[in-house]
Amino acid sequence: MSPRSSELLAAARDRLAAAIAVIDDSPATALTSAYYAMLYTARAALSERDVYTKTHRGTWHEFRRAFVNTGEISAELATAAQNTQPKREQADYDAWMVPEGDAREAVDVAQALIAAVEQLFDA
Repeated sequence: MSPRSSELLAAARDRLAAAIAVIDDSPATALTSAYYAMLYTARAALSERDVYTKTHRGTWHEFRRAFVNTGEISAELATAAQNTQPKREQADYDAWMVPEGDAREAVDVAQALIAAVEQLFDA
């Protein structure tokens, strides 16, 4: 992987570790950290294709175009990752009390997305 992609993937792993560390005490924080792990993972993958985005929405759009439409990443996994964004926004901006199950689901999706991108790029 390129140095930039490696940095983004390392940040994703750090966010995932943070999510796991706080999941029992702060599901909202865990969900937010898991979402950013997914976002950084998508940006790391895009960086390997020399695609750069400025927004979350743009990241998910380009990720689908570059990896889901080509069959390299499953549509179900990409959808699960992308569907975490509204929950993250609700937790961050509306002080939504995230159910622990939602936080655990976000952590599981983040783990799966990181693993898929690592396998794709032998990272």
